[in-house]
Amino acid sequence: MVLLVVWALSATYGFHYLSRGWIPHDEGTLALSAELVLAGALPHRDFDIGYTGGLSYLNALAFKSLGANLMSPRLVLFTVFLLWIPTVYYITSRFTGPLLAGLTVLLAAAWSLPNYSAAMPSWYNLFLAVFGVAALFRYLETEQRRWLFVAGVLGGLSFLFKMIGLYYVAGVLLFLTYHEQVLARRTLAAPRVGSRNYLYLIAFGLLLFIGL
Repeated sequence: MVLLVVWALSATYGFHYLSRGWIPHDEGTLALSAELVLAGALPHRDFDIGYTGGLSYLNALAFKSLGANLMSPRLVLFTVFLLWIPTVYYITSRFTGPLLAGLTVLLAAAWSLPNYSAAMPSWYNLFLAVFGVAALFRYLETEQRRWLFVAGVLGGLSFLFKMIGLYYVAGVLLFLTYHEQVLARRTLAAPRVGSRNYLYLIAFGLLLFIGL
């Protein structure tokens, strides 16, 4: 019941401000790249674009399905926003009760899309990262590796929208490293031969990771 109420309030508030904040630079870049894709052009080959390129295809699909106007990409983004709300609730409910989880979702929703509703790639990076975190939580709860696969696919999709999706990938890699350490501490078996070399390899890999 808390989730349904929070979902309805967040959706209503987000939709109310969906048409606010028409900055020509952002809207023009998003719309023009979508129109060029519809015309058969390829991002980074036929025209310059500041992002990876996946958003141009999504906005082109929005133009083709909902009409070539500036609201179409925002409606697609709003649909993803609606999926994001229960995902935030799911993650938050792992740490606290339903009421506090609902209040947290309301705060997150109010400080997200309603502030600037343009279909910027950073919004998709945020939403996909949260979806990925939820997949990792499901992996911890079920120990089914398919959730790791889902988390990886979400990281790839995030990168297609904007290169900063690599930060999410980096976070998942650190999670996997930490999770492996937790599992290792639970085993009481004696260290295997060559485990010190493995430790050196992990240390080197982490130093290289931080350097990158």
